[in-house]
Amino acid sequence: MGKLTKEEETLLSSYSATSSTKGTIFFYFNALLISLAPLYLFYGVHQMEVYDSLAVFVLSAGGTAYLLQYACKNQKRLLKHQIVMKRGPAVEREINERFGNDKKLTIKDRENRALIRKNEVADSESTYLSIFYTNTLFLTIMLISAFFLLANLAPVFNLLISTIGSAGLVAFLSTAKN
Repeated sequence: MGKLTKEEETLLSSYSATSSTKGTIFFYFNALLISLAPLYLFYGVHQMEVYDSLAVFVLSAGGTAYLLQYACKNQKRLLKHQIVMKRGPAVEREINERFGNDKKLTIKDRENRALIRKNEVADSESTYLSIFYTNTLFLTIMLISAFFLLANLAPVFNLLISTIGSAGLVAFLSTAKN
């Protein structure tokens, strides 16, 4: 086998499991915001003082943020292919309407533009959908575990188990094959 052409490398990179630097930063930022929300609840409901519980708050926020961004990346990878399959025909119609009358473009060029556009649409939609799904699942599990299942535990243990445990469960669920 010879070396891959530039077009083939672009095609392969568009379907790789890795996220771009921008996407990774977006996932970390979102995960940090979502991991800080339960801290406010524990501060208000369980009367945990910030200064006295700073180490526990930092540990909880850091562990939760890492696990949530991991879950978002996995979920994005799972959703991207499904979105390409569902949005493919619509994107192809869009490209054909936009460049259908352009005689300078070959069929191959039109297909390449459609492929690039499909990847862009799937990338952005899978990013937002994975964040929505992951955040919703995490907050639901965390609220149920913190205020119903673990309500009788000491606030420090309740915080650690409910936040990091919920984020761990969401990360575990995101590793499914389909």
